[in-house]
Amino acid sequence: MSTLIQKLHPLDSTDVYDDNFLRIEHEYYHVECAKKPLKLARGEFLIISLLARNIERFVSSEALWEHIWKGSRPFNSESLKVLIYGLRRKFEPFGIRIETMATIGYKLMRSDK
Repeated sequence: MSTLIQKLHPLDSTDVYDDNFLRIEHEYYHVECAKKPLKLARGEFLIISLLARNIERFVSSEALWEHIWKGSRPFNSESLKVLIYGLRRKFEPFGIRIETMATIGYKLMRSDK
């Protein structure tokens, strides 16, 4: 297990991320921005959930992929990029960004509210 993965915040199915603009109820697969529910595919939800648990910290692409597929599929960077692209399109109207650092991974940036 890489050191980056070990440093990630532990997954707790009962926690909720809420910065008074973005709310993610991890246990119930519920996401809303500005009090408006967002419809996300399973993979998209799992990505945003892990990124929110590690807000403003880079999470490796491999860690995101492993979180989605639990080892049942080999890592595919292009498929991950497609999921990230979909998330960016859904969150862009709300001013929420997902930043990329080449060869490192992705991080969720808080909204400017």
